[in-house]
Amino acid sequence: MEHASAAAIIDAHGTVTGWSDGARRLTGHPAEEVVGRAVRELLAEDPPPETVAARAGTVVLRHRDGTPVTVPVRACEVLGPDGTPGGFVITAEQPGGAE
Repeated sequence: MEHASAAAIIDAHGTVTGWSDGARRLTGHPAEEVVGRAVRELLAEDPPPETVAARAGTVVLRHRDGTPVTVPVRACEVLGPDGTPGGFVITAEQPGGAE
């Protein structure tokens, strides 16, 4: 079984600053349509509070064609040079791949 691995970089303001080709395959959104936008715009529904608190769990993204895509995600906090929170690297895998 193939997996589509995806990664996104989100800054401290919730703006997408990086987008992998796997994220494009998973969501149908190419980087040029996503980078610079609020990550919240890609969510089909708000993540459960426990997912946000744990920085891991399942979220529902909005595919470019409008269909919901349910994926397990993990978020790793990135710190700036002064040690303050600078954003997150978010990774996801979709069993079976996504095109």
